Amino acid sequence: MTKTTVTLAQVNCRLHSKDSNFRKMRSVVTSSKGRIVIFPELNMTGYMPRDDLFKLAETEKGPFVRKVVSLAKEAQKDVVFGMPMKDERAHGHIYNSCLLATGQGDLFRYDKMYLPTFGPFEERVFFAGGRNAMVADGMHARIGMTVCYDIFFPELVKLEALRGAQMIVNISAAPTTSRNSFERVMPARAVENGVFVAYVNMVGVHGSLVFSGGSVVYDPTGEAIARAENLKEDIVEAEIELTDLELARRSRPLARDIRPEVVDGLRSELGLGGVSRPKD
Repeated sequence: MTKTTVTLAQVNCRLHSKDSNFRKMRSVVTSSKGRIVIFPELNMTGYMPRDDLFKLAETEKGPFVRKVVSLAKEAQKDVVFGMPMKDERAHGHIYNSCLLATGQGDLFRYDKMYLPTFGPFEERVFFAGGRNAMVADGMHARIGMTVCYDIFFPELVKLEALRGAQMIVNISAAPTTSRNSFERVMPARAVENGVFVAYVNMVGVHGSLVFSGGSVVYDPTGEAIARAENLKEDIVEAEIELTDLELARRSRPLARDIRPEVVDGLRSELGLGGVSRPKD
């Protein structure tokens, strides 16, 4: 099957209440047409419940994680959601995680790598940073997982595209002040990698942050094919044709034309050391 349908679940999440937020997830998953249903960043707990993070966070065997896994399997849908996750080895470390519960009953997890700690954001105060990219084998597509600020780092999306992602998902809790920046970088990520990009943002007010909504799906040419409204709850669905990836990459073979010397130079500038390569 080369066609699938994506549901952007742009919802207002209740801070501190996993019960309430899971009920909303269940309602959307069971009533929507999408085979891939995507929720915002930290939608299970609301954005930044601060000190409550430590009691709300779960392991991959936690009760609400397992509820979503069961829901996805029963609905035969891939469900992408966000919640704080515990590090089972380093006790006390909490991650801002994106999870994919597949229609086949599998669970994939990505821990946000780029944690904004500037302006109104203080994520590094509460979260440990992830260390690995994740391309998940969903039931309906291969999904590269990112969270909010991650999308501003093209090297992460490039890595996930090279590892076979057909769609980059970015779950977000971005305020109105960030809207213009996201709208500029996301179509670029789609074009430069020949992938679909699905961005799902929160709405509502948590503390001093007003979340802007504006969830959107871009095709591999950077065209917006579905868009949610700003500043209000909205459930939007888009049909995507996965064979469009091949057409986009054939007409503009960006992966083929990557120069490893540039990647080596970037490593060197960051003080990570270059990689010696034989001369032609």
